[in-house]
Amino acid sequence: MPEPLLVRDVMRIGVPTCKETDTLDKVAALMLDQAATALVVLDEEADTRGWINEARLAAAYLRVTQTLEVSETSRVSSLTAADIMDEDVPEAPSDIPLAAAAQLMADTGADHLFFLHHAAGRTWPASVLGLRDLVRAMAGPEYIKNQGTAAPRPTPMDLFRQRYGLPKK
Repeated sequence: MPEPLLVRDVMRIGVPTCKETDTLDKVAALMLDQAATALVVLDEEADTRGWINEARLAAAYLRVTQTLEVSETSRVSSLTAADIMDEDVPEAPSDIPLAAAAQLMADTGADHLFFLHHAAGRTWPASVLGLRDLVRAMAGPEYIKNQGTAAPRPTPMDLFRQRYGLPKK
């Protein structure tokens, strides 16, 4: 009998983040630029404070468009991530079966589960599992081969080059 898939086999390493003070237009742009459907909101010390998904952005947009006093664009720019984030970040351990995570998501109505590191009184995001990842797992191993703990990772030098816009060698 084959071993069941664990969350750590399918989760995506690295989580898109934004600052509490980022405006919603910036948050939306970050999500689009990173092809993300959710992100974690960090405070000034890079501690996790909440999360935002597409549904929360859409609800904020609806709220903005129903306010006729100011233009739509200026109102979206005046709201920040802290104004709309959900402070209850859905978490799970990465060593549980993928089926258990799917059941947890179904039971709680969550479209994402985050895997957070907790140390020295701070919390920061490490990886994420979304509904799209469950769909990839259902489609077959070729769709999740670059995900999970076995995914290729950039070297520290590659990350340095990327951060400072230096060419790859």
